[in-house]
Amino acid sequence: MGSLAGKVAVVTGAGTGIGVGICEALAAEGAAIVASYNSNSAGADALAGRLRERGSDVLTRKCDVQSFDEVQGLFDAALSSFKRVDILINNSGITEPRSLLEMTPAEWDRTLNINLRGMFFCTQRAAKEMIRQGSGGRVVNLSSVHGFAAVSNHAHYEASKGGINMFTKACAIELAPHDIQVNAIAPGAIEVERYFAFPGYDRDDWGRRIPAGRVGLPSDIGPLAAFLCGDGAHYVTGQIIWVDGGMTSRLGAIRA
Repeated sequence: MGSLAGKVAVVTGAGTGIGVGICEALAAEGAAIVASYNSNSAGADALAGRLRERGSDVLTRKCDVQSFDEVQGLFDAALSSFKRVDILINNSGITEPRSLLEMTPAEWDRTLNINLRGMFFCTQRAAKEMIRQGSGGRVVNLSSVHGFAAVSNHAHYEASKGGINMFTKACAIELAPHDIQVNAIAPGAIEVERYFAFPGYDRDDWGRRIPAGRVGLPSDIGPLAAFLCGDGAHYVTGQIIWVDGGMTSRLGAIRA
């Protein structure tokens, strides 16, 4: 049996990229998965199919985390199917570059609402359920190296990620008495589907700019998430863990 056998994990943004990698890692350790998505139903269904073939219990559920009511519906569905929630992975997020001088209020709000407001909704509901259950829990938030250093055209994104870092620390303090550990993973350049739409994206060129010599993959994130949700991380809380191949350790590693 895996280290997370008997646990139920709600994972937002599970239709693509890092969310898929985290679901696969948690399921490999025995967790039942509630795979939440907003637009990529095909990706979530494909993930669920793979995990079920491996013997995992999986529920997929559409949820726009900007909506308080949809978040409540997500957790209601999780509880209806699995009766409990032990793990929350706050992975939903968007990156839509825009010049500060050209950014509209709607663009600012959309990024902050999805990346940060939705995280608040999910964490609040998950924490209430974990406290009600009386058996503790784990929350893992997805931050970014953009919460550490800035590049052009990402002011809204970087504001959201900086907010996530402090939200993580604040939640860790408040929830520690309830045996709920809250941490954040801050990825660097992790090759996900949207990378291939970047003008001039070249995997090898990006890799040369990273001390580790390569771009990361979702499989570089999933195992850390699984560790943070297991017994070995019981005394780890309020931490921002950089998974970036050394990007934040070398000045000039991030290209604007």
